[in-house]
Amino acid sequence: MEAIKNKNILANRYLAGISKEKWSMAHDIGWHRGVMTTNMSECLNSVLKGARRLPISAIVHLTLLRSVQYFIERVTKGERMVEDNQLWSDYSCRKYKEWARKFNEHRVVKYDVRSQTAQVATEGRPSRGQHIQVVRISTIDCSCGKWTIFGIPCSHAICTAKWHSLDPTTLMQPWYNISEYLATYEGRFEPLADERYWDRPSFKLQHNPVRRERGRAGRDTTTRLKNEMDRPVARERQQQRPNN
Repeated sequence: MEAIKNKNILANRYLAGISKEKWSMAHDIGWHRGVMTTNMSECLNSVLKGARRLPISAIVHLTLLRSVQYFIERVTKGERMVEDNQLWSDYSCRKYKEWARKFNEHRVVKYDVRSQTAQVATEGRPSRGQHIQVVRISTIDCSCGKWTIFGIPCSHAICTAKWHSLDPTTLMQPWYNISEYLATYEGRFEPLADERYWDRPSFKLQHNPVRRERGRAGRDTTTRLKNEMDRPVARERQQQRPNN
């Protein structure tokens, strides 16, 4: 928070008014599993991109089509992983392999066989320095925080598991299992027939012309916060062009 305060005091005040577990992975006690709010927002944006300012019926139709396509792609991806005899999702496998490459740089200093607790010393690059991490396999916890945040055994947990003759892959949280992945996308979408075959509604829409009247001249203002993507490409090129 002090680093944020030094850069932008307004941002510091804004975040101070929000519970830390809602925006910080270090305080969410593992509920988000490495997924930040922006990740979920971008996921929705990828489905709804291009649907803004369309008629309501078009927005609903486009959202349905893109949601169906999203599910089809994920189901196909899951079936491919099953054919490859993969036990865990691509993301968890990639993360596990990344951390598994580092466990040879660690060594167990002290360990308790009964409680499966270990003190792991990191011996990585000299510039990174040496650190001592405490791993408790019984509670699925490592002091580095990665195992708790992501639910995937970190390099310290992998090192400790091997010291106790355990298979580190069994320490992966079950929701990364392929069966769980496929269960997430097992929902079905029913095809939508032509409007002529729909049941007649029990209500009638009332047109209110007052709500369509413009209160003033000119273009409507938008409340959406703009970012660098809203800058016209031509204007950006002009600003980047060196002055003669």
